[in-house]
Parts: sequence; structure tokens; C-alpha cells
Amino acid sequence: MTQALSVSVADRTMSLAHAIAARHAIKPDFDKADALVDVGLSSLDLVNLMVAVEAEFDIMIPPASLTPKNFYSIETIARMVESVRGLNA
Repeated sequence: MTQALSVSVADRTMSLAHAIAARHAIKPDFDKADALVDVGLSSLDLVNLMVAVEAEFDIMIPPASLTPKNFYSIETIARMVESVRGLNA
């Protein structure tokens, strides 16, 4: 069950990030493990991604989870979303 959730969260988050990156990122096609800043997402893009993730998963990311480590890649965002969703369950 957790593995299926991980894939779903990661895939949905990847779609959100690709939509933001398609606008102007240096490397608009990237993998889930790639550093988002390395593909060209700016700090404003990451804020937009955070807002999009909150809306997509109907969650509020706690301030303590808003760290560069949690927004490093799609994989780290997916893990953080799963953690937040687990807290709200």
C-alpha cells in the first residue's frame, strides 16, 4: 500500500513540477531524483510548487516541513507529503 501511495504522490508531484518547469526551466525534462534548483526552478517556482502541492493533495504543509531538504527533489517532496498526510490521518 505504501509503495502504491509513493508512486501516486511522486507522479502527481512530478506533473505539477513539469508544468512549472515547462515555462522557463533550464532543463524542463527531468527525473524524480534530480535537484529542482539544478533543473532551473527558481525560489519563486518552488513556492509555486509548494502551493500547488498543498492544493493537489488538500494538505497544509507545516512550517517545520518547509525546508530546502524537503523541496530538494520530487522524491523528497513526495516523502514529505506522505509524512504530512500520515499526520492528518
